[in-house]
Amino acid sequence: MLIQLNSNSRVFLLDKPVGISSFMALDNLKRTLGTAKVGHAGTLDPFATGLLVVLSGKLTKAAYLFSRMDKDYESVIRFGVETNTLDVEGKVVAEAPVPDFHTIKRIVDNYTGNIIQTPPAFSAVKINGDRSYRLAREGLEVDIPKRSIRIYSFRIIKWTPPNLRVHIRCSSGTYVRSLSRDIGIACDSRAFCYSLRRLSIGPFSVRDAMEPDRIDKTNGYGPVELAQLVRIPTVLLPDEVAEKLRMGVSLNRLKRWLPKIEAPTLCISSDKEALAMLDIKRGQLAYRIVF
Repeated sequence: MLIQLNSNSRVFLLDKPVGISSFMALDNLKRTLGTAKVGHAGTLDPFATGLLVVLSGKLTKAAYLFSRMDKDYESVIRFGVETNTLDVEGKVVAEAPVPDFHTIKRIVDNYTGNIIQTPPAFSAVKINGDRSYRLAREGLEVDIPKRSIRIYSFRIIKWTPPNLRVHIRCSSGTYVRSLSRDIGIACDSRAFCYSLRRLSIGPFSVRDAMEPDRIDKTNGYGPVELAQLVRIPTVLLPDEVAEKLRMGVSLNRLKRWLPKIEAPTLCISSDKEALAMLDIKRGQLAYRIVF
């Protein structure tokens, strides 16, 4: 069986607008590509805007490459009120006096490094196989395990009481909504995330992203470009091995010609065509993607 490279296997950068889900932001691209095989790496809530890394075709299987990338956000934290969703769309559940700027700055200046955080109840975290937000919507008590995250920098941009505009660089898995809640409590007040914009994911910047209704198939990165951007090693396969791979020869039969790898590796042909993404799975060499 001849395996042809799918021209729809690409990575796109979208600038998600406010008021729609990450899933809805993909609609135009699905129509443009003529396929429903489109997904994103890293969800943004409807109230949030900014960078969505979108994968199509066979590259949807490469979402795991983005799972541990650091991120940058610009956010407005509103003090004096906490909502049940910890964002602007929730119901007020607590109120407290707005702290003074000296108190806020003292807390924020020390809010870096490794931090133990509890994700919001209204989040996609799985609890016994169910999404936390589904349980929370039903009014059920949600006991979410704490997690370790890292804040690399937490910079105040502007204080306009009761709103604090900040820039945050953090590890993957960080919830800025939870940061807002925790900082409010640390300041003997309450707070929620009033606005949120994702500026970057790893090497990808929102400056290079396009609005969903302007994106088309020419705006994306192919597998070889992706490998360069995320610094995945690339190995050139001999023409005879590349041909066997194109013909669908199994991995076991090709192992003796394939490189020894310890991390994701892209195999390319002599004409720079992406052939396969190899990786280690349960200690064994495995295909992640065959293009």
